[in-house]
Amino acid sequence: MTLLRFIDLNMNEQAECIWQGIFLAMRSDAEHHILLYRLDDFYAEVFYDIQQNKIARVNGFRALSHLVPYMLTRTV
Repeated sequence: MTLLRFIDLNMNEQAECIWQGIFLAMRSDAEHHILLYRLDDFYAEVFYDIQQNKIARVNGFRALSHLVPYMLTRTV
């Protein structure tokens, strides 16, 4: 799976692909739990809406700068 092909998929198809990836990390903001996965040659984030109890959006990327928020996340 390439990033461009992944981006062309609808959100349900993207979710199917992500579950076959490797889970790397999780972070949260006021509205979402954001899960980070590694796929073939890119990363994908799943934004899970806490209030509505469903996936709000999926974001695929290659830029390593998008990983910084996960490095700054504190674990207890």
